[in-house]
Amino acid sequence: MIKFFSFSIYIIYLSKWFSYINISMKSMTVVKNFLSLKKNVADICKKINRDPDEINIVAVSKGQDKKKIKDLISFSHFCYGENRLEETEKKWSFIKNNNIKLHYIGALQSKKVKKLAPLYDVIETLDSESSAKEFANFFLSKKISLNFPEIYIQINIAREPQKRGVMPENFNNFLTLCKTKYNLKIKGAMCMAPYGKDPEKYFNDMKNLCKINLIKKISMGMSNDYQKAIFHGSNNIRIGSKIFENEDG
Repeated sequence: MIKFFSFSIYIIYLSKWFSYINISMKSMTVVKNFLSLKKNVADICKKINRDPDEINIVAVSKGQDKKKIKDLISFSHFCYGENRLEETEKKWSFIKNNNIKLHYIGALQSKKVKKLAPLYDVIETLDSESSAKEFANFFLSKKISLNFPEIYIQINIAREPQKRGVMPENFNNFLTLCKTKYNLKIKGAMCMAPYGKDPEKYFNDMKNLCKINLIKKISMGMSNDYQKAIFHGSNNIRIGSKIFENEDG
């Protein structure tokens, strides 16, 4: 009875504490999921002798409620991924925090480059010369008055016809084109493993392709395969459902 009473007091105290920092039950789930993810990343890194601080977690916040995002920010997570320009403009104009880093992970249209470039810190999906040209023109027009976004090239690592991205065999030529013709500083590369297949081969191919081309920032791995992605050298994982959905059921 005494133990039960003590436990009840502890629960009451915990409930008041969460109420004090204004976190809803849904947001508690988000925070719990995020902390669980961080622990999993640390455990994986320990097994393969990697520093977990090397792994950047992009919380894929597309379509998510602003309240849950704000509560995750309150736990000092500042990196988020969006795939729609209009949603990003509407959502993030109400979320003020100078530490926020936004990654664009949607299909990149050249006609939208001028609007995307000032809004995002990282563009992960460059895959066409027309978009590369638009970035170059935009950067020249702004000179040094803007913090330019980092640019990653999207690679269609499994050569899937329904997906966008530069084919692996064309990556070196496209990378050279971006650097020499358009003077773009390419900071990284991104890929998605095919759904329903073991990602090991594709992640290994991506690792080797980036190594050959001296690309150090590798964005690969999502909620269903981030463990294997980290094993194969990813340092940027894009996680949505593992954070924002109820992982208990």
